Amino acid sequence: MTRYLILLFLSFSLFTFSQSNEKKLDSLKSIYNSASPDKNRVEALTELVKEYFELDRDSAEVYINKTIRFTENKEQFYKARLISFLNYAQIYIIKGDYKASESYYVKSWDILKHHYDYNLYVKYFGDKGVLNFYQGDFKSALNNFNKALETAKKENHEEDQLRYLNNKALAMSYLGEAEASLDVHQESILLAEKLNDSTALGKSFNNIGLIYEDMKEYNKALEFYLNALEIKKNGNNKIDVANSLFNVAGMYKEIGEKEKDTTLYTKAEKHFQLAFEKAKEANYGKVMLFSKTGMAQLATVRNKPLKAISIYKSVLDEAKRVDDNQTLRVTYLNLGVNYLRIGELKAAERYFLKAKPFIDNAENPSDIASLYKNLSFLHEQKKEYNLAHKYFKKYHETNEDLSKNSLTEKISEFEIKYETEKKEKEIVTQRAEITEKELRISRKNTQLIGLGLVAILLTILGYLLYNQQKLKNHQLQKESELSEALARIETQNKLQDQRLRISRDLHDNIGAQLTFIISSIENLQYGFKIKNEKLTNKLKGISIFTKETIYELRDTIWAMNKSEISLEDLQTRISNFVEKANIYSEKTNFKFIIDDAVSDNIIFSSVKGMNVYRIVQEAIHNAIKYSEAEHVNVEIFKKGKQLTIKIIDNGVGFDMAKVEDGNGLNNIQKRAKDIKATLNIDSQTSKGTQIELALDV
Repeated sequence: MTRYLILLFLSFSLFTFSQSNEKKLDSLKSIYNSASPDKNRVEALTELVKEYFELDRDSAEVYINKTIRFTENKEQFYKARLISFLNYAQIYIIKGDYKASESYYVKSWDILKHHYDYNLYVKYFGDKGVLNFYQGDFKSALNNFNKALETAKKENHEEDQLRYLNNKALAMSYLGEAEASLDVHQESILLAEKLNDSTALGKSFNNIGLIYEDMKEYNKALEFYLNALEIKKNGNNKIDVANSLFNVAGMYKEIGEKEKDTTLYTKAEKHFQLAFEKAKEANYGKVMLFSKTGMAQLATVRNKPLKAISIYKSVLDEAKRVDDNQTLRVTYLNLGVNYLRIGELKAAERYFLKAKPFIDNAENPSDIASLYKNLSFLHEQKKEYNLAHKYFKKYHETNEDLSKNSLTEKISEFEIKYETEKKEKEIVTQRAEITEKELRISRKNTQLIGLGLVAILLTILGYLLYNQQKLKNHQLQKESELSEALARIETQNKLQDQRLRISRDLHDNIGAQLTFIISSIENLQYGFKIKNEKLTNKLKGISIFTKETIYELRDTIWAMNKSEISLEDLQTRISNFVEKANIYSEKTNFKFIIDDAVSDNIIFSSVKGMNVYRIVQEAIHNAIKYSEAEHVNVEIFKKGKQLTIKIIDNGVGFDMAKVEDGNGLNNIQKRAKDIKATLNIDSQTSKGTQIELALDV
């Protein structure tokens, strides 16, 4: 997800709230209920709001409402009414209801413009700048922060100066003024150190981290975010801690994607969860939403589509409630991508079409290109090749437009230079003609000048023709690449159709015939009441062999129906096989163990994946038939850059020097050689057997 989550480290201009206690609250409530005159009751209400604002925001809202009702049409209590409107505006920012917040700032200004009060004046402009930031209007945010900062400097209030220096620097960075922003941050850091204000210092570190993040220097950004988090952990502001945790999680995710490091993904998931929990404690809906989105994106990157879909759906409900179009755009698009991954094409198409109007309104060419690319692949899967071609062409044209923009600018610059040179040459020619008349230069010199000018014009014309031909060749090359891509898609589709047809034939013909054989054998056994034990055993053996053949056939069809097999698929297949072995073997206990460090995202070709499965299957068969083992373990783990699979039993073993390779061992060795894997077989009499298969992933 692109970095659209802004204002995570802005400062609200909060009043100083005292630590609440039950006795004080009870005393204030008593004053409100029984005090006289009204002035004391209003002061009690104002103090109750202060006490509850961070402790219990729902209770704070109750007393804000009471203050507004109590002060209605009472001009002498304008200040208490103004504070209530400003508090409500701030609460709605935190809730994500920007329209409601804006309406309370309008009501606040109607009072403030007639009654100047320093604290409320800077709070109004400072907090309204925060609202502008949430709305993405960074220019207005900077303007409001400057007004608050200038007032604080005029009144020589250094703590407020520090707050709005931080906010100003962040707004400047989002307006592309990174260098100037760093200068303002430096001023803020010096003032924070002078005032010994660790909270403000933490905000400066976070904001500098944001600048480095925008510059894509993620390791540097992470360093500042971690420093800020350490400072904020020592404070009591849960919202600040939630914001810091979210930014740290985002950097672990970005660096993990860049370096392909799954341990960083684990750290990212942990910090997103911590950010969500801390934001939930603070009732900070926006960061709760952002954290869920981050976890969903992480699941998408780690190829866990079902988990991603589940999280995105919960994000979708909240984004609809707060009418957050940017989150809706990202969520709809990613829901489509994840449904496409699991093959639910109708759901994928529905969400892509829901994403389209939001993407069109955002006018983001990258998102448009991504949408068309995914729609092309979706219709290819549905075998609607005309639509697939149509969207692939749109995707190609969008990418072309992205590259042409910069090329058009260069051509425009060239045309300006060319026209300038042309005008200059015309002036030179005119001057030459005037000079010729005045000095009566010989015709020979005039001809030479003319020939020189013709040569220059021919050179320029040739250069223009060359450039035009070059552009034409580039266009032809792109068209050729598109044709090749479409041809590859068509070839892949034909191959997939052939594989499906073969697998259907195997299932419908050979599978049906094998089933008929089993049925016929059972009819012979029970219909003719055969008492010959040898014949009965022979028929049972044929029946068992035929059933095993059907299982083998099903495994082959499973592999043929896949263009690729993931480690997760293999894990499921091996696990099922081991469970069956446990059921049918009375004296042998089977275990399947996979190391946590092994990623589910490892992908094999269908041939390679099937050979790995057959090797494991053959090894377990051999253990059942010959080893007389009590325990057989199948272990999968990473060893360096290789995936290692071990099949270990504690059976009778065999002498490696004396044993002749049977069909089972020969098959295992041949399959390992076919997939270019390393195979080691180690067995000792009375000590069991270990088969180790190692292959590059």
